[in-house]
Amino acid sequence: MEYKELTLLLKDYDQEKVNVYLGYLRQLETDKDRNNQLKNKWFGFFKASQAAALYKKVAIDNIYIDGDTVTLANKGKVMANYNYQAYKNKLLNVYPESKFDLQIVRQGDTFEFKKESGKVIYTHVFGSPFELKNKTIGAYCVIKNNRGEFLEFLNMNEIAKMKNVAKTHRIWDIWEDEMVLKSVMKRSCKRHFKDVVTNMESIDNENYDLENVDLDSEVQVKIEKATTAKELMDIYTLNKGKLKDETAFLNLLSEKRKELEDENT
Repeated sequence: MEYKELTLLLKDYDQEKVNVYLGYLRQLETDKDRNNQLKNKWFGFFKASQAAALYKKVAIDNIYIDGDTVTLANKGKVMANYNYQAYKNKLLNVYPESKFDLQIVRQGDTFEFKKESGKVIYTHVFGSPFELKNKTIGAYCVIKNNRGEFLEFLNMNEIAKMKNVAKTHRIWDIWEDEMVLKSVMKRSCKRHFKDVVTNMESIDNENYDLENVDLDSEVQVKIEKATTAKELMDIYTLNKGKLKDETAFLNLLSEKRKELEDENT
């Protein structure tokens, strides 16, 4: 990465935020796994012009790639990925008085939701919040500001579909609660503040393959974790003709094979 070139390309932006971005990029460039191998081999092909273009595209919303609220991931190409805090920050830029409540609902919780004359009224009593075995049964998002009061839900079927179409299954596996909260926040913003988050939604949607909605999530995880062409062939042999969406299965295998080839070039 030519950091001097990147700094020049971003000279018109807040340099404090640009420096945070540069620090995040350096971390991606040098991070190593337990075997002392570079974690992000794709970074060697990532050009300053590409890094600048992504930063500028995200910055349209007065939000910045910082390695926390907005991160980068490589799935065939380098993409920006928002967490739920990024969506909150965008709404706060436009409606600074906004109040938010995002919660995971687990088995054993008791809750009641209703709207009266546009007002959201709800109670949520946590059953055993520190019990590790409590299953997630859904999530909700409440947003209140000068535009109104809004309530959105996600049930487990919807959560499963969102995970299935995500290109980053590994993140879902490690940080599922965070991804569920991001999903319910994103849905709420899309439904009630679409005019505010149009650019964010366009960028973030690159992290999802809608054609994979019917592809078994366990198969997707195995493909994502594969590190060799032989592993991909074994997955193909084991699952050929057994999946609901054969086309999505073959497309995902092809994308992963190309990703591995690029890493080994």
